[in-house]
Amino acid sequence: MKWLKRYAISCLIAMFVLAALDGYHRPGKDMRVGAIITVAAVWPIVAAIVVGSSVGEAARDMKQEKVG
Repeated sequence: MKWLKRYAISCLIAMFVLAALDGYHRPGKDMRVGAIITVAAVWPIVAAIVVGSSVGEAARDMKQEKVG
């Protein structure tokens, strides 16, 4: 699952970068609603994937230590 976590983190970073670029190219104006909605919709999903996979890896490692 390491590739999934890397992919999720890179998607989160890309969303924030794209939203920042939207604000950079439109100085003095409000961000576009699409950029705001995209970042607002994506970050909770990405955070859940990262936290869930981290907890799963930790639980698996603890289980393997008890068995081994």
